[in-house]
Amino acid sequence: MRTSVGGLILAITAVLGSAGQAFAGEPRPEEEPFSALVKRADCDKNGPTQRDGTIAAQLNPKLTKAMRGYMDAYRVSCAREVVEAVQARKFNKKAAVIAITTVIVETRIVNIAEKVDHTSLGLFQQQDPWGSEANRLNPTWATNAFLDAMVRKVPDWNQATTDAQIGAVCQKVQVSAYPERYPVQVSDAKIIVDALWTTTPPAGRDSGGYYNPADGTFHLRNALSDGASNAAWDTALETIPGAVVLTGDWNGDRKDSTGYYDPRDGTFHIRNDHSDGASNAAWDTGLETIPGAVILTGDWNGDGKDSTGYYDPRDGTFHLSNDHSTGPSDYAWDTALETVPDAVILTGDWNGDGKDSVGYYNKRDGSFHLRNALSDGASDYAWDTALETVANAVVLTGDWNADKKDSTGYYNPNDGSFHLRDALSDGASDHAWDTALETIPNAVVLTGDWDGA
Repeated sequence: MRTSVGGLILAITAVLGSAGQAFAGEPRPEEEPFSALVKRADCDKNGPTQRDGTIAAQLNPKLTKAMRGYMDAYRVSCAREVVEAVQARKFNKKAAVIAITTVIVETRIVNIAEKVDHTSLGLFQQQDPWGSEANRLNPTWATNAFLDAMVRKVPDWNQATTDAQIGAVCQKVQVSAYPERYPVQVSDAKIIVDALWTTTPPAGRDSGGYYNPADGTFHLRNALSDGASNAAWDTALETIPGAVVLTGDWNGDRKDSTGYYDPRDGTFHIRNDHSDGASNAAWDTGLETIPGAVILTGDWNGDGKDSTGYYDPRDGTFHLSNDHSTGPSDYAWDTALETVPDAVILTGDWNGDGKDSVGYYNKRDGSFHLRNALSDGASDYAWDTALETVANAVVLTGDWNADKKDSTGYYNPNDGSFHLRDALSDGASDHAWDTALETIPNAVVLTGDWDGA
């Protein structure tokens, strides 16, 4: 981070002899020769979107500094991740401009995945003391680390008004050998942020729904508000005794769908959209032979596609599969969970690293115990709001505010209300929708991102 993009350019130019030789035909090779020469990591784990490409085309003629003509869908996806992380923290647009200015100067908005400049990695070129390599290559984590440092080092950052003052904030956080480069890029950063800043919540917001066992229908809601729900598929699931209803993004299209586990033969039946038709059979590992097994779904390996697994209450172990196929499963942590009576098993991406992990809710004291990795060790304690006093409460997990981190909540069957928490901390919960769900006997409460928005 000390040498910033200038150091990268000088280092790579020295190796090549001439930046122009490596970038024949580009109008200004001196502006970003490193970007096509170093290993880069995806910013959005699902890759750039079509909208990212559209925004890139709109931005290129508007920009006037280093990024003019160089914005593409990949760079827009990286900038989008940064801006969404700022919004999720409820910082204002100026904070986003400061962050985008920094990544323009440091990497030309490229998530650099190799240590070209000392130990620096990622969009912000954060060195080893900042965190693990995986974290520094995670745009959400890296942006939050940058914001934390900004608040700590420059408490009055929001008072910066001129380009020079904004550049000075960047410099105080980054401690670059080239502080004069930040103010120059502020104007481009403002244009990029304006294009990406929206009052519409960023993609990835889970909502609620339910399965009606009386007729086998799914009712899914695209926002946490009142109103008519959407009827989804009905495949006579109500005729399967003991079926376990599932939700997840099975095909990586960023939209959760539904499915079920058939305890009669241990098979999974998973649907890629909310419509009728034949379902997909997934893996069967003799799960029907394990008494009391708890069925799980989650994206265990960060490939953007949910898969299945189970918890074995006999020995407290988790068995997780990375794809919808038969074969050996992966064993996760065992922390004597089998000794906790009636524990509610949970899955979710608690730390925003793109990989789901496991946890549990302890009915005895109303506490949540969540794990950030599928490994042994001490678990993390989350919030306790006397949930154990709510009779027959249904514990929920989901990303309610689209910050890419799952949190917890519950459904109160006494009044049909949802209580959702945006962070793993104590405090008042948020009330979501009530559609008289409590009047539907044995309804199965569901959560998921049904519309990918």
